[in-house]
Amino acid sequence: IIVSGGALSLSSAQSLGPGTEFLTPLLNKLTLWADGSPFLGALIRFCSPQLAAFSWTGFLATFLMWCAMSIAMMLPSAAPMLRTYGDIAHVAREKGETTVPLAILALGYLFLWGVFALVAAAFQTLLITVGLVSDAVSPTLGTLSGLILLGAGAYQFSGLKDACLEKCRNPFNTLFAQWRTDYPGVFKLGMQQGAFCVGCCWALMLVMLVVGTMNLAWMAFLTLFAIVEKSAASKVTSQISGGILIVWGGILLAFVALGYVSG
Repeated sequence: IIVSGGALSLSSAQSLGPGTEFLTPLLNKLTLWADGSPFLGALIRFCSPQLAAFSWTGFLATFLMWCAMSIAMMLPSAAPMLRTYGDIAHVAREKGETTVPLAILALGYLFLWGVFALVAAAFQTLLITVGLVSDAVSPTLGTLSGLILLGAGAYQFSGLKDACLEKCRNPFNTLFAQWRTDYPGVFKLGMQQGAFCVGCCWALMLVMLVVGTMNLAWMAFLTLFAIVEKSAASKVTSQISGGILIVWGGILLAFVALGYVSG
């Protein structure tokens, strides 16, 4: 998606990252339709990435983009937690006890990721405003990318990461010990599980800034990694990924220092 001189062009999907080239024909058709439809043109402008000039409309679009990414990437990894709640609720219903629909737990979980999306959108908006990123789908620059990768890699070895990951891997203990039968209580329980998940995966989500937000290939990879990491029984997956991110970030910073990559 390209904005130049106030005119909107959707002639290429390359800016959305590797694996999205198949969208090019659709975007070309949307461009033609937008030319003859004021409503469609306004809708596309609303959904376009935010540029350097701050606007609340652009910020909202960026926030919604992060919300969509968070739901698409993190909800699949929450399947064990949702399944565990469903199993406990099923047993409770067989005993004649009152239960709250699973959707309320999921809403509480997604609410915390909505908070993360708001913070991420604000951070990305700041980067765009100060000129460190050109728009909401472009990767960050060399030095900033290297620092993000180093930070994300280091967090993989932290005690907070381990504690949150342990909670994500064993949702039964938390759900059973704090079982509630009222809507506010279950929503709060979902928020708690969401907090554990955000604490486990927020640094990896920021890697999307390095590879380009809405990069479908990396979204799929990180989604799969989150599922594997939460399913594993040891710290090996976290430590290997942390080591890779640290090496990647270190090499990138070295290339910037040597002038091989623009900073």
